[in-house]
Amino acid sequence: MRIAANRLDKLISTDAPQDEIETWSLERRTWALIDILYSYRSAPAKPPLKVWTLTSNTIAEESFYRQNVSARENLLVISWLQRTLSNPPGPELRGVKWQMTRAQVKKKKMSGFGVSTATTAIVRTLDPDAPLRENAAIHSEDAEFDRALFRHLFGLIQSGEYEAAQQVCEATGNYTITAAMNGMVEYRDPVLDGVVLNPEETIARGTKRKALWRRMCLRLARAPQADKYERAIYGLLCGDLDSVLFVSESWEAHLLAYVQHLAATEIETYLRSKDRINLASQELLAFPQSQASTISDILNALSRSPSPIVRAQSEHPLRHIQGGIITNVVANIMQDARQKMESVRDEIEDSNILMDDSYLLRFLAHLALFLKSIGMDAGADEDAVAVLKFYVEDLAICDKGHLAPLYVAQLPEEAAIEAYSFLLADISDPKKRAEQFALADKFDLDILNTLRRTIQRVFDEHEDEYPGIESHTDLDLTNESPADQQLSNSLLWFVDARMWDDVVDSANALYLRFLLSGKVKSAENLHAQLANSQLYDVLNDFEEQVDYSMAEIEDAHFPGTKSRAEFRQYEGLILGVGLIRMWDAVYSEKVLDGDRAWRLKAKDVLDRVKPALVDLICGWMTGGVEADKADAIHRLRVLYIPYLLLELHRVLQQGQAVHKSYPKDALEMVNLVASDELDIYKLLLEGERLDEYLVAIASVSLVVGVDSQNGIWRV
Repeated sequence: MRIAANRLDKLISTDAPQDEIETWSLERRTWALIDILYSYRSAPAKPPLKVWTLTSNTIAEESFYRQNVSARENLLVISWLQRTLSNPPGPELRGVKWQMTRAQVKKKKMSGFGVSTATTAIVRTLDPDAPLRENAAIHSEDAEFDRALFRHLFGLIQSGEYEAAQQVCEATGNYTITAAMNGMVEYRDPVLDGVVLNPEETIARGTKRKALWRRMCLRLARAPQADKYERAIYGLLCGDLDSVLFVSESWEAHLLAYVQHLAATEIETYLRSKDRINLASQELLAFPQSQASTISDILNALSRSPSPIVRAQSEHPLRHIQGGIITNVVANIMQDARQKMESVRDEIEDSNILMDDSYLLRFLAHLALFLKSIGMDAGADEDAVAVLKFYVEDLAICDKGHLAPLYVAQLPEEAAIEAYSFLLADISDPKKRAEQFALADKFDLDILNTLRRTIQRVFDEHEDEYPGIESHTDLDLTNESPADQQLSNSLLWFVDARMWDDVVDSANALYLRFLLSGKVKSAENLHAQLANSQLYDVLNDFEEQVDYSMAEIEDAHFPGTKSRAEFRQYEGLILGVGLIRMWDAVYSEKVLDGDRAWRLKAKDVLDRVKPALVDLICGWMTGGVEADKADAIHRLRVLYIPYLLLELHRVLQQGQAVHKSYPKDALEMVNLVASDELDIYKLLLEGERLDEYLVAIASVSLVVGVDSQNGIWRV
């Protein structure tokens, strides 16, 4: 509530948009409502009071409220509403009532000795009842002043500022209203009752025949000659509905009028049931009652109000929530919020009020947390948890991730992991990752399992974007998509957490995804990203040591043997592709006739490319991988062994510019391809590249034949 109040004050001081000011004002009021109602709801129940025949009605009423929760809450709602209503400033006060009328009456008496003339449509006496009794008017200036004064008094009484209203009445000579206000107090004799409700009350005071007083106020509230605000003042005092609604302009004012009427009706009905009010013996008329006999009925009546302003205001989401809090159906609000959010998530609808106005989700999340903190019911656990999860996701979307861990910590373990992973999945900035590690530690969150779910979430999100390619012509050696970057960046969570086993396992899965879909460039960038981390230092250090205990391996999150072997295979392929790119860069620098410096540089690269690619062609992914990946690995070999073979063939043939032995080396590769032990030719067949390879062999054979004295058959 304090935060909402501070925010509201800031908005008002900066001339913020009116709708934003209204929203924060409503939120502040809503928290005030929560405070007053849940302070009562969470407090121990008070025992009913003993009520005897001679007991004051005040004690009987208090006993009734202690046994009727809804009736007591109606009084609390009245108190809350009174505090929410603002009172417009009143006129400058006059010390004499009807100053102009008094002067005119005096003048008339002096000039005409009390005889009526054509201009005497004015009261003859100055007592407060004169206009009604004489059916005459007061001076127009006095009438205008009274109208402004009555409106001010109405606002004071409506907002519960009774002492201020009485002071104004006494200062302006409106003693009739002061006397009427005194009648509001039910008779109470603390000595006779023997019960202390208010330590300050030591003597008998109040109205013994309040039912009669109430009907007197009702007559004044229905007097047609009186000003509408004067009628409304008496209507407020007795709980009349029509006179108060006639001058009320807001949803809150209408609600207050209805609830005051309901509260007055309930207590009088109770006193009548206990024979404390006998309408027949006291010759009292039955007080008119509204058809809205419950708070729910009242809220429905406001939604159908003849006033377009009240109807429109009743549609505000926060007023809907206020109604739910008053009627104690917060559980329904939470369930409805969950269903609305899930309908958007499941694409049943594009948007709704909770999505469009995220402050509602924030409010409901804090309401759920507040009720949980005081042990009150916020509905089904799954509803409150869902609202809080959606709020964490909303914080992520609004780039307020630094706030999320505080709320994640309030969720059950599984829900916390799910919600937190949603946030972490979109974080790639190293500083923000470090911030989240610190916050996770501060709030004692399960960061390890959250990171595993985070990476899985990213993988699942983009799964459909990586169909397997059918041909080597679909290999992409130049491009990387945003999805590729996000997937690669997500692994840095594991790196920062030093979860080396998870890094390797996830990298293997990502390499496989990239390579099966032909994204060679993305696989290269993934390797470069991991190479810049501590991963390779850790792996190299681990592989060089043989005396690690099993406990040390588990504590350090070292990857298993098969995972490391597969990872190294992917590393080898990427390094091989990198060597091909290195050769292409060097070859592009070749001048027409070449020069010695270039040939030495090119020879150094060729002597690195040839053995590396030969090793890959002969042994890449030939063992040490998981059985469930066998089909996928075979598909990789079909795609990339022919690719490496033909690229090596091209490189060696271009190596003729360095030395004539390199084309011969390319030709001699036929022996490896034809080997039944290696089955490389089968991969060429399956990948539909055998014909391409045979053409390449024929081409290099011509080159070798030209350079050989005995022709190509010498080979």
